[in-house]
Amino acid sequence: MNINFDDNEEPKAGFTFKWFNLLLGVAICFWWFDGKSGLAGNFSFYLCLCLAVLIHELGHVIFGKFFGCSIQEMQVFFLPFVSYKPKQQEGNSWRNITWSLGALPLGGATVFKSRRTVGEDVAPAASSPYIEDKPAWQRLLISAAGVLFNLATFLILYIALPFMSVESSNLLWPLTTMSLFLAVLNILPIYPLDGGAIVFALYEMITGKKPSAKFTQICGWIGCIFIVLFFWVFPEWLNIILDKVLGAFF
Repeated sequence: MNINFDDNEEPKAGFTFKWFNLLLGVAICFWWFDGKSGLAGNFSFYLCLCLAVLIHELGHVIFGKFFGCSIQEMQVFFLPFVSYKPKQQEGNSWRNITWSLGALPLGGATVFKSRRTVGEDVAPAASSPYIEDKPAWQRLLISAAGVLFNLATFLILYIALPFMSVESSNLLWPLTTMSLFLAVLNILPIYPLDGGAIVFALYEMITGKKPSAKFTQICGWIGCIFIVLFFWVFPEWLNIILDKVLGAFF
């Protein structure tokens, strides 16, 4: 997931710990997973999911930096409890990115900086550090990058697994399935998932007009409600989709 962000509060350089977020995330995990999927306390599951999300978000970061975007934070999992912010440098440097790890394993986010002042002149796309100034095709690639990185990880491992030892295969198989899992989920055309951002970019490429900020915000709220219903209230729909996709390969 990649999102725009505008925050006037700049955290200090160094490590930041939020113990409340850690305790809250652990409590939610044990409450939600225990007795439903048996995943509470399953360290290998969380490790593979963490790696898959990290690869996904690095896709957004790498493509965003390639197109000259300024990135404020890359976050793996939600409810961040530990963050590291390097000492800032001039210009659009990798050292200006805050790296965060959350306690709630429901995905991640790459936070792009937005223009802070309403009405600020739009700079040329090539030199502007703001993602909203970039051409639609660049924003489409940035949004799709996470899915592409997950698919690449899945294909590489899927081809390589038969040639590995049993121990290596058992170790990497969960990362293989998790990479495909994230790719399928994030390509769904629901904003703020990557698929929704891709749809907005395609709309702009076809019509030459950007969706209004209010419309995007409304879609974001509707999307969040739909995600909660889709993932938590009626997960059988998600299971059907995943069974069909995963069943085609495994």
